[in-house]
Amino acid sequence: MVERWRPETHTFHLPIGECTITLEDVYYILGLNVSGLPVSGSNFVQVKQICQDYLGVIPPDGATKGNSIKLKWLKDTFDDVGENASELEKQASCRAYILRMIGGLLMPDKSNNRVHLKYLSLLGDLNKVSQYSWGSAVLATLYRELCLATKPGVISMGGCALLLQNWAWYRLSCVAPESPKPWIFPLAQRFNSGGLNFAKVPHNDVEGYRKTIDHMMVEEFYWRPYLGFQHEVSEEDRATWSACTYLLCYHIVEKHHTDRVTLQFGLHQQIPQPPEDMKSYHEVDMRRGIDDNWTWVWREEINHWNERHNYVLQGNIVQGVLCHSTEYMIWFRQHTKLFISVEQYLRDPRLQPPSYPRVQSTSQSTPQHQYTAGPSSSSPHIHVATEVPFYDPPPSQYYVPSVPEIPTPGYPTEDGLLYNLFGTQCTTPESAYVVFDSMYNQQSQNVMEPGGSGSNPSTAYIEENDQNDDEPEEPQLVQRARRVRRHRTCGTGGHLGGHH
Repeated sequence: MVERWRPETHTFHLPIGECTITLEDVYYILGLNVSGLPVSGSNFVQVKQICQDYLGVIPPDGATKGNSIKLKWLKDTFDDVGENASELEKQASCRAYILRMIGGLLMPDKSNNRVHLKYLSLLGDLNKVSQYSWGSAVLATLYRELCLATKPGVISMGGCALLLQNWAWYRLSCVAPESPKPWIFPLAQRFNSGGLNFAKVPHNDVEGYRKTIDHMMVEEFYWRPYLGFQHEVSEEDRATWSACTYLLCYHIVEKHHTDRVTLQFGLHQQIPQPPEDMKSYHEVDMRRGIDDNWTWVWREEINHWNERHNYVLQGNIVQGVLCHSTEYMIWFRQHTKLFISVEQYLRDPRLQPPSYPRVQSTSQSTPQHQYTAGPSSSSPHIHVATEVPFYDPPPSQYYVPSVPEIPTPGYPTEDGLLYNLFGTQCTTPESAYVVFDSMYNQQSQNVMEPGGSGSNPSTAYIEENDQNDDEPEEPQLVQRARRVRRHRTCGTGGHLGGHH
């Protein structure tokens, strides 16, 4: 899926069109609260002071690195808190458990063994934790990690791999294993409880995933997979799902481009405008302005988020089968790379030599009268990795649309805390622990992200000038050149032309 991610649009480019992970997916898959205040503040913390105030313990030197703290130390220190502990000890145990979920499952970094203590400053008053939009923070972090993973040479990524994996399995039937478990909220439990059958889909096979997605059909993608799932959702959450606004998590700012995936909300998809340039946002990391208060730095983006109800999608509801129009698919095929597989998997093997030299081929123009979901012999799309601008056609062609290891749960005393924080249907903290422990156990198993390495983002679009030929060039049979044999030397010097 990393190879299909586009940093410019924050969407996956599949043969069936653009799609992405939205706040709706975060809500249903992880059960996180997506409405509320943005997760923001300063990256700088006084490590000893904040740990003493909110955890009741000053960690040893080996347990911290910079402003981060080791997950293992949190586990070893707060696992033994029992029912007879004091109120302050139980609250400290609750904060430590939430920190471990943030650093080990929801927003892990590449180290996967530490969590930044900036989140602890938001957990001081446990009664106010539910005011924050943790779901949008998780999605912003995953967006950022996917964008970073598309850079050449990157071999690993952070972010919530559980969300990425489950999104792909709920959306793409061609790669989803069969699960005997029922649909239980949050939906990550269905694929995270074992008993999965991979007999009909690729499993731990990068090339298999590439070829399967390259040849997927329209009906193999579910634009609205949660329609048949019975679950009560507030109107505020529903409105937030489709809001085209900014997602924030401290220094991270990403755009929630729902206007490019309106079909995921049952609305007709028109040809979108060129996306907002996020390059300046992507250049900001934790090394810049460590003392900055990001609530002030991103005040305009935060205001945009707070007014998200003004940016909810509006449009015509699709009647009947959900699929893109021919007009959209013609535009989409001219601005994307449909196939990721190497050349030999897309051509007739009977016309190929034993080895496949690297030749430069161009993709053909899309037929104007029809749209086919998968590759066809009449119009193969064999692309060349070249540096091209994201949008080649003139602007006139666009128009505005109308774990780590799971800890043993402690015993916090704030009833309903994890329900308020994560939006799960749990009436006690203990039952909430059971829900999220089941997600932790297989956090790093069966993840579809192929080795963490992404494709070069600059190679995923086709130059307009490369689409001039009307017919594809037929592959030629390659014959091996005849070998010219030379006579062996006689050993007497007679082969030297008469000199003895």
